[in-house]
Amino acid sequence: MMEEFIDTFTSKVGSAEVAVLLPVHNEVHAIENVILEFYNAIGSKIPLEIVLSEDGSTDGTKEVIKRLSKEVPLKALLSPMRKGYAQGIIDGLNYVMSDYVLITDSDGQHDPQDFWKLWEMRKEYDIVSGWRVKRADSLQRKVMSKTFQFMAKKLFGLPNFKDITAPFKLIRTEVAREIASEYKYMRESFWTEFTIRAYKKGFKIVEVPATHRPRLDGSTRVYKPWKIPKIVISQSYALLKLWGELR
Repeated sequence: MMEEFIDTFTSKVGSAEVAVLLPVHNEVHAIENVILEFYNAIGSKIPLEIVLSEDGSTDGTKEVIKRLSKEVPLKALLSPMRKGYAQGIIDGLNYVMSDYVLITDSDGQHDPQDFWKLWEMRKEYDIVSGWRVKRADSLQRKVMSKTFQFMAKKLFGLPNFKDITAPFKLIRTEVAREIASEYKYMRESFWTEFTIRAYKKGFKIVEVPATHRPRLDGSTRVYKPWKIPKIVISQSYALLKLWGELR
């Protein structure tokens, strides 16, 4: 089976200065609300290119996207098989035509209104990242994230970033493509590798406080307790591989 591409944006809107790129996998209960939130918060004020990179969902997410595309101008790449979060972002970036792209998760944890805080900083920085002030995740996930961020900052000599894994980033599209195309190692933490590579390349990065909400569709599907030991090992190995490449 081949990927399917839907485009109701080009005929209805044509072009925009900014896009929102949402990697999507099995979010049937959240995706409609997330799309409408972003469209109403941003698209009602300025032209907005919504790009969905759907990643082999099996729960009806594709059908929701197809139906919604008739109501909301958007682009959607629908995949028949699972590719993974990072590849979903990389593939989605190929369809972004706007100068700037806000890349964020499709689970409803970020408030689209926070986009305007990031938008104000776009001329001064290559990457404007929304750091989660009060992170609405499980304790085990927050502890794991803080541990890996500490390791990454020490290993790569990063400045005191508050939240390098934050999945709410406004980026110049050409910069996003360049860095994402070099992704290799961190399957469970794409944004850690992205931030490290961006910093090492000399791109200007700033963090802006952003709201973080509970998932619209319950707890995380990735960081389950029984998966943590395997994730810890693979993440540690990936950090060392990245360090070996960039040192």
